[in-house]
Amino acid sequence: MLACATMLAGPNSAPVAYPNDDTLYSTAFLDLRAGPQLLRVPSMSGRYADFELLDMYTNTIADVGVLTDGGRGGTYAFVGPGWHGIIPKGAVRIDVPTPDAWLLGRTQVKGPADLLAAVELEAQYSLTALSGHGSGTTGGPSTLACPAPGLPSSTSLGFLGDLEKDMAADPPTAADGPVVQAMAAAGIGPGRTPGATSSSNAAGYLKALRLGASLLARAAGEGSTTIWTGYTRGAVAGSYGTDYLERARLAEETLGTQVPTQAVYFSASRARSGTTTTALAGTRSYDIRFPAGDLPPHGSYGFWSITLYNAAGSLVANPIDRYSIGDETPGLVRGADGSLTIVVSASHPSETDVNWLPTPKGAFSLVLRVYDPTPQVLDGSWSPPVIRAVS
Repeated sequence: MLACATMLAGPNSAPVAYPNDDTLYSTAFLDLRAGPQLLRVPSMSGRYADFELLDMYTNTIADVGVLTDGGRGGTYAFVGPGWHGIIPKGAVRIDVPTPDAWLLGRTQVKGPADLLAAVELEAQYSLTALSGHGSGTTGGPSTLACPAPGLPSSTSLGFLGDLEKDMAADPPTAADGPVVQAMAAAGIGPGRTPGATSSSNAAGYLKALRLGASLLARAAGEGSTTIWTGYTRGAVAGSYGTDYLERARLAEETLGTQVPTQAVYFSASRARSGTTTTALAGTRSYDIRFPAGDLPPHGSYGFWSITLYNAAGSLVANPIDRYSIGDETPGLVRGADGSLTIVVSASHPSETDVNWLPTPKGAFSLVLRVYDPTPQVLDGSWSPPVIRAVS
């Protein structure tokens, strides 16, 4: 079933890390063993919308939306491995390498007054099995139900048992062969029972789990700038190949991250204060100033926003119910020179006409998303402005 959210994410939304509050999410988990699933999307214009299709290793297999079809819409057949039937005339075939897949849609909402129109558009989405493609489930209302896997426990081997089942259900690709062979040599993989091993082997497994967590923690701190971290700027995002560490890092932080051609994400947890940098915290006030003509560049279907999260990656309740600021935010205030300044602080600024993004009292982070990014964003020749601590 295709489940479509009818409300934007907020502080009381389902516990999904770092949700955006710019788009309505649609989601479905596909079992393609019995045959293809057909997604139908209507024609649309003037609104960003995209369905991201991921295999069970979180590789983005395809994107279906305005950036790929020019807003024409159509029918798309998601076909699992080993199926050799005929899809309906006019449908676009998309082959999926794993029998299971995850479909994650995003439909832009251009401010509160646009919510109903976006919901009405969602109602025109449909997902049906090929065997019954004359009828099926349309985009019905639902809360967002995205997978939220926890990190493997470093004190339990239960994860290895789950891994054995998952690898059997959705076999790894040929490119994973060397790693699969190494795992098999260690007693891990389909048909193996690593939990029923000797105590010495169990100690080795637990040591490896601790090492994996250590490598992941180290990767999270590498390759970042002192102010902004463009953690999906690289081409590896959404198409990881055998870069297992990068895939694990993004799965932990932002599962379902889009490929850069759809959206580029920049994250920040520090600001510049004089000649040093300090962690973002609600005890201080910050300015983010975009010079005139230097707002995040995007295509005709795109937009940008800066969203604020607490230390747990959740949106934060505040007096004005504002969780992000972007080019679709009503009433944006520009400077006399055309610049745009965002004030990020726990208390309301003394100025009356100000673009205020409220913070919690404690630690927080920011994520700038640029949808339909231009080549300048993709190649790194454009970068976000510095976040400056002003008090």
